[in-house]
Amino acid sequence: MTRGAMHKLQSEQQVPVPQGLQDGPLVDLVHTPLEAVATYWLSLKRTLDQRKNGAFLAEEAKHARESFIKHLLNLLQSAFSPEDCRRLAAVKQRNLLRDLHRKLDLLAICLLGIADNENPQKVLIRIISKFSISPVFEKEVFDIAQQALRGLDNPKTRERFLLIDQSMKIEALIINMMVYSMYARRNDVRKFDLFSEYIRSYYFSEGMALIQDGFDHDFVKYRLILLRKEILADMENKMEMSLEMFLGIRKGTSYQDMFRIYDAFRM
Repeated sequence: MTRGAMHKLQSEQQVPVPQGLQDGPLVDLVHTPLEAVATYWLSLKRTLDQRKNGAFLAEEAKHARESFIKHLLNLLQSAFSPEDCRRLAAVKQRNLLRDLHRKLDLLAICLLGIADNENPQKVLIRIISKFSISPVFEKEVFDIAQQALRGLDNPKTRERFLLIDQSMKIEALIINMMVYSMYARRNDVRKFDLFSEYIRSYYFSEGMALIQDGFDHDFVKYRLILLRKEILADMENKMEMSLEMFLGIRKGTSYQDMFRIYDAFRM
């Protein structure tokens, strides 16, 4: 929904609409402001009120790119009780937060390895140690990473192997982290500025900026631990708000009260 549409919605409802929404779909909760997440649910509520049925929800869920939002949209079409919906949403939330926590841990291992100019093979071993069963084969990871490094002049290779995004599948993320680790071993870290457009993780870009600025291992580690806690807490807050607004829609809560739900979650 565009800003113009949101201003129209505000005037119709006489209820303030959260600011900060970017044009386009809600892609992920990690980098989406709380205000934009609330705006999404308020917009959905308004659409449901206008159409008087949820026939469009199947299409909305089909094209949803954010995992937790997609899960809630599917539950919105179900016959589950509110209690069952809350329980199933909690299961999904726990799994997604666990996955995010682990991916942030892996990114930290990669970044600290770069900060210490550590052998990429040791970095990969540290990464694999986070799993009870390794999701990748070491030789295969290094073979692919080496081929990628040789082909970085190719735009398609850069787009595929320099991408760092917490929404990536774990196997692809590990391979791409190894590309960065191996590149750093052979080049000055200041050259990573050339890759900034492919880094879609604020956590990784923040860590890389600290390394490029010359901060030592201990400070980088301290900052990454602090940032991880903030990201996870912020993610949990947005998930909890989404769940409450979802339940509000299920109960037929008024638009005004939906806004009050959002108001409870903001600082």
